[in-house]
Amino acid sequence: MAITSGSRYENSIVDVFRKKEGGKDCPVVLYSFDSLENISFYYYRYQTGQTLQGISQRLLGTPNLWWAIVEYNPEITDIFHIVNGTLLRIPSV
Repeated sequence: MAITSGSRYENSIVDVFRKKEGGKDCPVVLYSFDSLENISFYYYRYQTGQTLQGISQRLLGTPNLWWAIVEYNPEITDIFHIVNGTLLRIPSV
């Protein structure tokens, strides 16, 4: 995996490995934060028809932080098919 300049991983320590899930290779990215004590989140209940971009706009002030929601919710394997009522962790960014 190449980390490009400007990537959210640019200043992080990254390990990448693959695991089998349902017969497919699934990349998993692990990275460390410099100050874990400063990272917090709250819960939001997903409703059918919403998008992560829309949730990000409403709760984080910009649609561009949808990826942060995905990273705080590694159980999301398909951003277009989230089960109604799923509790999402929303990072305090």
